[in-house]
Amino acid sequence: MRTGNFLPLLLFIFSLVLSGCETEKQQVTATLTDHTGCKGLKSATDDVIPDTQSCINWSYDNSSGTLSLTHINAGFNCCPGKLSCSIEIAGDTLVIKEKEESAMCDCDCLYDLYIDVNDIEEQDYIISIVEPYCGDQQKLIFEVDLAGKPEGTYCAARNRYPWGMPW
Repeated sequence: MRTGNFLPLLLFIFSLVLSGCETEKQQVTATLTDHTGCKGLKSATDDVIPDTQSCINWSYDNSSGTLSLTHINAGFNCCPGKLSCSIEIAGDTLVIKEKEESAMCDCDCLYDLYIDVNDIEEQDYIISIVEPYCGDQQKLIFEVDLAGKPEGTYCAARNRYPWGMPW
């Protein structure tokens, strides 16, 4: 066999192997659809979830592929400017990063955030919420089975300012 004929065959086989390794990525987006103002003295959820916890309520609508998250008691600056979030997918892990535009005041407070994750497949995930003021406190990282349990709640204890402050 001549080497000139072998090289195109080798390149063809190599390209087939590479194309077989490509995986289709989900085009998932996360949007902060709404949020409360600085909660201050009392909020509607105070009787259910104390300000010493940061909680995620989730519900999944399989007909639209939308995972709705409510982050109760998210800590931000009192003057955060625009609040937003972004999402990254790493395997079966959804990493949602919460952000504030600015920190213009010398105080922090708690907010409730409403986030929609769109075009999500009905499967098991690990959800990791990256909170800018959490520090080394318990992280909001939990598993969900969207097919078996399409709604639920996960909470993490908080014991540092702005959580648990006597307003």
